[in-house]
Amino acid sequence: MGDDPLSAASSNPEDVIKEVASEVRLNLAELRPEERAYLQEHALKKPLRVLDIWALGVGVVISGAYFGWNLGLRDNGPVAMLIASLLVCLLYLMWVLALAELSVAMPFAGGPLAYGRRTADPSLGFVMGWSMLLECQFATIATALATGGYIAFMLNPNDPNPNVRVCAGLATVVLFFLLHVWGVKEQSRVMMIMTYGAIFGLVIFWIAAASHFSWQRVWQNPALPSAKGWQAVLDALPYALWWLVIIEAVALAAEETHEPHRTIPRGLVFAQLTLIGLVVLTWLFACGALDSQELAVTVSPTGQEESVDYPLAKAIRSIPAGKQSAALVYGFVMIGLFGLIASFHGIMYGTSRQIFALGRAGYLPPLLGEVHATRRTPVAALLVCSLITAGFVVASRWFKHAIDVAVLVSTLTALIWYILAMGCLFTLRRREPKLFVAYRAPVHRVLPLTVILLSAFAIYVYSGIDVKVIPLTALLYAVGLGYYWFRGYGQIQKAAPEELAARNA
Repeated sequence: MGDDPLSAASSNPEDVIKEVASEVRLNLAELRPEERAYLQEHALKKPLRVLDIWALGVGVVISGAYFGWNLGLRDNGPVAMLIASLLVCLLYLMWVLALAELSVAMPFAGGPLAYGRRTADPSLGFVMGWSMLLECQFATIATALATGGYIAFMLNPNDPNPNVRVCAGLATVVLFFLLHVWGVKEQSRVMMIMTYGAIFGLVIFWIAAASHFSWQRVWQNPALPSAKGWQAVLDALPYALWWLVIIEAVALAAEETHEPHRTIPRGLVFAQLTLIGLVVLTWLFACGALDSQELAVTVSPTGQEESVDYPLAKAIRSIPAGKQSAALVYGFVMIGLFGLIASFHGIMYGTSRQIFALGRAGYLPPLLGEVHATRRTPVAALLVCSLITAGFVVASRWFKHAIDVAVLVSTLTALIWYILAMGCLFTLRRREPKLFVAYRAPVHRVLPLTVILLSAFAIYVYSGIDVKVIPLTALLYAVGLGYYWFRGYGQIQKAAPEELAARNA
């Protein structure tokens, strides 16, 4: 890393200050000495390029193809899931194009915190930052659980051991905590390798599943369940969001990106187009190889129905090729772990950066905003998000629906800040048009409005799902706002980049 001129430049204190001042559009002379010192101590490096952003964008959500979406098949069927998935693809294509405007205009690790803070006041900034923190944290929990589930299935396909699942999930948390502490460029290289491996795993699954493909399983008669009709699409929608949720974590990488006005839009769009192809093909071959209800639920030896968190592995094992070749099953699961681990890696990145930004700005305990003296990684933030994930992994031993709840809390909190972010985009375009000179999304009036309407519609359908996550989500917001009102508001750090940008506005 010492040979990287970009990294070397980024470690120079004066260069760090110049970069941040340029991003917040402040004259260096306007910075007070204490603000310069604070920026120097809390700055991140900027080594990421287009390919890094593409790998982060694909890798952070590719686990959605390996698990989570299949839970929406239960009682709804493959056609309902397809329609819901296409709606989600439309939402996210619009979303990443509009989000690129905000992330280029305000390239900070705080992401939504910066957007809300500049648009209105610290309260909106906190609500948006807290929303994304909850989204990323619960996605991290779900992915850790699924990783443990795949490993438990690999070791005992007939009766996966829940203790193995917990131990494997904890091992994943520890391993990636250490990797993230190591450095952002190093973890980006690992992310790229795992992303390629995850895509390769899906290709293997498509080929194997094609050997036992049936259109009758995909397009059933009737296409939608007669008892539910179009309600099946609405019931499947919250789970369909899991295909692509968390791609916005790329926006949090803007502060560590070289030339964000070029890198972020290109990396995001390339990633989104790649993911849409993966979504359609994975849905098609999974539902064509195995009955959709078997992909969604399994019956334990005690007769209890449990959610399936290893659907592609189960499909592989059920087809004739999988029954005849244990090597195919085990080989796929080994490669499939790349998808889960790649997403865990990327989601952990998003979680830690959001905690870091909220801590650096004083909205959460300032210790969370500290960075390692030489590696410039947010060690305290990484430790806290890892401990929270580990606690939920252990608790899942007794709470059988943990992965359902984690998936739904993640997607619901995501939708909340999508709507708020588009409101910020409309407001800032009108009030500060010069912010968006570097990048402007195509059909820029239609995109944000479409995101708002689709997100609001998706929130509405949460009232019809079986796992009631709305009260839990409300409690989580109450806890966060309680800390902010009674503690955080009084210790906001005015020298944080998000605060400097708001002051400049």
